[in-house]
Amino acid sequence: MVYKRSFGNSFIEIDDKARKNIPNIIDLNHELENHEIVFYNALAEMNLRGLIIPLDKKYSKPTNDISFAGKEWEVKTVKTRYKSISNAIKTVVKNAKKQDVIKENFIFDTSNFSFSEKLKRQLSEYNLRNPNNQIKNLLVFSKNKLIKIKLKK
Repeated sequence: MVYKRSFGNSFIEIDDKARKNIPNIIDLNHELENHEIVFYNALAEMNLRGLIIPLDKKYSKPTNDISFAGKEWEVKTVKTRYKSISNAIKTVVKNAKKQDVIKENFIFDTSNFSFSEKLKRQLSEYNLRNPNNQIKNLLVFSKNKLIKIKLKK
């Protein structure tokens, strides 16, 4: 079991901007959900690195969760069903737009569930099915692999 005060040290970093809100790694623990910590641990075990994006306490606007591979990403843990994933994307994108925030890159952690070719195909059609809530990048983390979903336009 992973608790909020324990997570891998090779993935978690705090940049200078974040240090204004988060003076040390212990304070960061209080901002993370357990599923995020488990996911970051898995990335650390794969020797991948990223920066945690702190909550926007000044303006109370939504923020993405991590900066990874040159992009800011929203991380979600859901069951591996198209409806669950698409609803999560739509909700996040809509709520962010209401506050003039862009959320366009998503990583879905499905490590506890199987990930099928059928679901991969369905997810590739997300933008076609949701023209008002389109996204740019979608990754699925399954069985210790990051799978890039090629989104159809």
